[in-house]
Amino acid sequence: MPGFLEGLISGSKPEKDLQELQRKILQNPKNFHLLVKLGDLLGKKGRRAEALEAYRMAAEGFSRSGFLIQAIAVSKIILRLDPLPNQIQERLATLYAERGMAPRGGGAEGTDAPLPVIPLFSDLKRDEFLRLLQKVQTRQIPKGDFACRQGDRGDSLFVISRGKVGIFREVAGREKVFLNTLQEGDFFGEFAFFSQSPRTATVEALEETEVLEIAKDDLNELIREFPGVARVLGNFYRERVVDTLVATSALFRSFSPSERKKLLQMFIPQEFPAGAMILEEGGPGDSLFFIKKGEVEVFTRDLRGEVLPLARLREGDFFGEISLITGRPRTASVRVRQPVELLRLPKADFDRILQAHPEMLSVLEESLRYRLGNKLSALGVFRDSPKKERLF
Repeated sequence: MPGFLEGLISGSKPEKDLQELQRKILQNPKNFHLLVKLGDLLGKKGRRAEALEAYRMAAEGFSRSGFLIQAIAVSKIILRLDPLPNQIQERLATLYAERGMAPRGGGAEGTDAPLPVIPLFSDLKRDEFLRLLQKVQTRQIPKGDFACRQGDRGDSLFVISRGKVGIFREVAGREKVFLNTLQEGDFFGEFAFFSQSPRTATVEALEETEVLEIAKDDLNELIREFPGVARVLGNFYRERVVDTLVATSALFRSFSPSERKKLLQMFIPQEFPAGAMILEEGGPGDSLFFIKKGEVEVFTRDLRGEVLPLARLREGDFFGEISLITGRPRTASVRVRQPVELLRLPKADFDRILQAHPEMLSVLEESLRYRLGNKLSALGVFRDSPKKERLF
């Protein structure tokens, strides 16, 4: 590297911007982002061959140090400048394969970092990785700009190669709820890919950010060739769905991202087919239930045994809180209308969480008042039930 850097300013009047960048690189030889900046600067000066060399050094440095996403991003810059792309693609694939042969948790020979576990990339074989490398495109997002907005068409998946983004979701058309911060190596956009629906959140660059973008059609083609990619994406999609539901629920709105992560580990997933009974009126109240997917019907029975519908609950709603708060048996039954995926929180965990977050009690009490009032109204105790406000 020193020889290459010295050659940049030899034989001509020294350029201050190159000299300053050269000094920083020599002082921080493992900061490969500086080599990328050097390539950018040389490119602006029309020194294409030297820019390519700086980019190649950055790509190899990133790859050998375990920064695979950054290496891919730089390789895409090289491919735009170099009419013969095979060399850099093959080199990256070879370095990737060498790292893949190293034990997880320990660096491969000549590397400075352990093999990173990166969604979508870490489980790919060499040929699969090489195929994916051909598909991705780079995109620059200035600070304050948006990678995508809630409601947009979801036609691509993104991986962050540099920078940081914030994930926000607008709830009920009014409140902007912060969901998470994502950094280098994280990916987003999988919701729209799996659900075939518009974007469910807005992604804003919190600093100058670079992403790798994979078009939905290209990703589908890749999945047809390598089905394992769908499994990796599916696992992260399920985790992200639950985290988003929890973050946008009024019940857990005050939780920080780290607290939500701990909460998710307490939930026990359960699935029920259409027509199944989840809770029976009069039974013990030992859990809070959170609907991840599907629809349930809440009902009671009058003195003649006739069914009296009370409510229909869907994704994001919760039930079972009345017995947990009052300590009394279940006040209603819950039956599945559409196949449902639930997250069950046992009473012991619920009590611990409530003790740590007493602000949850106001949301629970409001729900309790509404639901008990709704039951009394259905039974004819009183008819002027207040209009339901969606709490969840």
